[in-house]
Amino acid sequence: MSVAFHGAKYCWLNGEITETDKALVSAMEPIHLGIYEGIKAYVEGKNLLGEGRLNIFGWKPHLDRLLLSARVDGLKINYTTDVLLDAIRELVRLNEFKTNVYIQPRVWPKANQQGEFHLLIPVWKFETMLGKNNPVFGKKRRFTVSSWRRIASDALPPQAKSWGNYANTRLGVNEARRLGYDGPIFLDARGFVSEGAVASIMSVRDGAVITPPVTASILESVTRNALLRFISEDLDIPVQVRDMTRVELYASDELFLCGTNVEVTPVTSIDDIEIGAQYPGPVTTRIAEYYSDIVSGNVQKWKNWLTPISQ
Repeated sequence: MSVAFHGAKYCWLNGEITETDKALVSAMEPIHLGIYEGIKAYVEGKNLLGEGRLNIFGWKPHLDRLLLSARVDGLKINYTTDVLLDAIRELVRLNEFKTNVYIQPRVWPKANQQGEFHLLIPVWKFETMLGKNNPVFGKKRRFTVSSWRRIASDALPPQAKSWGNYANTRLGVNEARRLGYDGPIFLDARGFVSEGAVASIMSVRDGAVITPPVTASILESVTRNALLRFISEDLDIPVQVRDMTRVELYASDELFLCGTNVEVTPVTSIDDIEIGAQYPGPVTTRIAEYYSDIVSGNVQKWKNWLTPISQ
């Protein structure tokens, strides 16, 4: 890792804060057998695009999912979630970050050391598409239904964030970009809608939000779970979690992706069929703006989802 790794001078490796240019492991390490987790910390206050105090969104469910991924893949994490939280906080402080931060704990087996594992936590700055009047949010995005199917749970566990699973994602991404699209939408082995590349998918139709179930080979998304709660409880929008057909994508009034990485990303078209009469759609915009208020600490009800970097 370079000292210029996305602007981060320090990372955390196997229990110690380390300079990124000294965080070295053997090239023989089986990193491809590892897992990871994606977490974000957002600027508190009214200006999500500015600088300020940082709060981690959903640290506990994210780190619990890291433990789940480890258990499913036969890896072992010898640190508690509280220890990992303290490491994350210290890392962000030492790197003197004042803008939105991405956090990515990674675990993989040590080479030739049965039952021993590396645990690395890098952090870096990222540009959000959230925030009022953010021009990135309204950018047009064209997607296509991939010819590659989403991995089935009896082949690889889609509920775990395993590096190996993303070979499947990469095939879909490469195909979509080769054909001139921004990204793929995957169907599951049964032919029902699954998810996008590293993102859950939600359709808006006749005033309701519809999203595929966990049994459609999706990752159990922390962001998706949060959205499902506040969309119905706070925005009074009906939610349906059920199987979706490919045709239902085309028939959507609005369509968006959600996840830690993509946040809330509106979709312009699927297979060159434009979605809805307005882009970004009013429901998608409302959901994104409310999510933005939540992660920036402006919704009292959900402040328990946020944990400050500085205690």
